[in-house]
Amino acid sequence: MMPATASRNTRPRGLARAVVVVALAALGLVPVAARAAEPDYSGWRALLKEYLHVVQAKGQPWDARFDYEQLYVDEKIWTLHRSDRLATLHGQLLTVSPADMTPRERTAWAINAYNFLVIERLTLHLLVPRRQFTRYDSPKQVNNEEGTFFAAPVATLGGQSYTLTGFERRFVYGDTTADPMADGNTARDVPGDPRLMCALVKGALCAGPLLPWVYRADSLEAQLDRAARLALALPTFLRPDPAAGSLAASNRFFDERADFGGPQTPGLIAFIVKHGPPAARRVIQAKKLVRPTLFFEPDWKLNQFDHPKPKLPGAAGADSTKGTK
Repeated sequence: MMPATASRNTRPRGLARAVVVVALAALGLVPVAARAAEPDYSGWRALLKEYLHVVQAKGQPWDARFDYEQLYVDEKIWTLHRSDRLATLHGQLLTVSPADMTPRERTAWAINAYNFLVIERLTLHLLVPRRQFTRYDSPKQVNNEEGTFFAAPVATLGGQSYTLTGFERRFVYGDTTADPMADGNTARDVPGDPRLMCALVKGALCAGPLLPWVYRADSLEAQLDRAARLALALPTFLRPDPAAGSLAASNRFFDERADFGGPQTPGLIAFIVKHGPPAARRVIQAKKLVRPTLFFEPDWKLNQFDHPKPKLPGAAGADSTKGTK
């Protein structure tokens, strides 16, 4: 006959078993399912080291360009119409399960993958069809049967195709409601971290410069802070004039207005004060600005590295910017 009440010292068997399993796991005696690691970034890191060029002039802000032309030649894309190296990197970066990543891992991966997808698409579609060796001068000029540059499908994850715009919104900004095939003709309406716009390279001078590192989850905050500082120091983003008391800003901030509080970008000044160059902060403080004095059109020219001309006739000039040590 069962007792009416359980003894005070009796524990449910399931709980006791769970305690034992946890203890054994802590001792390494029970295998524990490992979390998915971040993707293999070695190939992406090597590509940046080989084709990214620092173009910082003395006394000027840090800047960089990517050598799409040299990559196109090295991969013999003119003849093969493909690139085995880019296809391999595509697999390394895109054969993943974002759902298995932590939020920081997913954001770091998404920045790396987005920037690679931009490089891949621009390199494979660098030349204007039926115009011999004439290359496009802007990513916005790239338009074929697949669609425009930001509206063509560039990646497939979990059976779903994504455009560059759809990938950016879904994975970089974490908007789960975003259309994976978005064309970018309408602005985002879900706000995100404003530093992200500085980390994303859109293949043009008006975007943040491509940086020589791989974004990682364990250093993501510091990396995003640095990306914002480097981007805002460039005249493609901000043009402070302390003497005139003016601060001109790129219309890219309006394009990303969701991150700055809406159409009037009320949060932009605070962002500039935190991450912008000293000259911009001085103008803001002196004139007590609540918004930039004017906005200018972004420069969508391709961020192609221009090879230096030979110093002597018939002699190749030394390329002192090759690599990114």
